Amino acid sequence: GVDRDLALSADLVRTSDRGGEPFAYFRNRIIFPVKNISRQVAGFGGRVVDQGEPKYLNSTDSAYYNKGNLLYGFEASRMAIAREKSAILVEGYLDLIALAQAGFTNVVATCGTAFTPDQARLIRRGAREVVLVFDGDKAGLKAAVRSADVALRLGLEPRIVGLPGGKDP
Repeated sequence: GVDRDLALSADLVRTSDRGGEPFAYFRNRIIFPVKNISRQVAGFGGRVVDQGEPKYLNSTDSAYYNKGNLLYGFEASRMAIAREKSAILVEGYLDLIALAQAGFTNVVATCGTAFTPDQARLIRRGAREVVLVFDGDKAGLKAAVRSADVALRLGLEPRIVGLPGGKDP
C-alpha cells in the first residue's frame, strides 16, 4: 500500500543491478527506524531474524541518514542522559532494547559502526561520562577500547563494563 517511489527513496525497496522488479532490501530482518534529534525517521537498520549474512543492514548514507552521525535511541534518551550526566553506549539495537526493558533510560547504540567523534559530540551535549557496555567477546572488548579512545579525545570520561565471555548486554 506504499507508493513505489516513496519506498525506493526511503531505501526500503531497491532494484537489482540487472533491472527487474524492486525487492524488499530489509527482507527477513527486524527493521529498526533510526531517528534524528528532531524525532524524524532518518533511515533504517535491519537485523537478520534467523541465520544469514550480513547480520545487519543499514540504509544507504544520504542527505538524511549517515550512520556515523546518528545514535540509535538518542532522540528518546537525551533528556535522561542530561539528567544522569551519563550515557550508556551499546553496540546494537537489541542491546539498547534489553537495557531499556531493564529500566535504563540513558542508553544509546551505534548504528552498526564504530563510535565516531560526531556521535561523541552528541553525547557530550548533555553528559561528561559514557559507559561502554559492549559484547563480552574479544571483538566487543576491542571495540570498547577504540570507543574509549574516541571518547577521551572528545572530552568524555569513558568507563568500560566487562561482560562475561560470550554475553551480550
